[in-house]
Amino acid sequence: MAYAISQAKRFIDAGAYLIMMESEGVTENADPWRVDVPAKFINELGLEKVMFEAADPKVFKWYIKNYGPEVNLFVDHSQIVQLECTREGIWGTNDVWGRIVTYK
Repeated sequence: MAYAISQAKRFIDAGAYLIMMESEGVTENADPWRVDVPAKFINELGLEKVMFEAADPKVFKWYIKNYGPEVNLFVDHSQIVQLECTREGIWGTNDVWGRIVTYK
């Protein structure tokens, strides 16, 4: 993982705006989820420099609960409304309803 982080830093230094993290092996086909991987990238690169694939509502809810509603997420086009309503705290199940707050 250290190599991937150093490579991501080189891409950012070369002008990349965002580094996208694939969900495979992190939240997809991983049991348990490798929550340490996004945490290390965020700690090294900053939250604003990483975009995470969140192919499932339970995954994007996890990212929002742990990193806030402004976390950069890549979702399927069919999930955009649910994602954005979850970010605003107006859609969700018991695990997120009323627990996501934004001050814009």
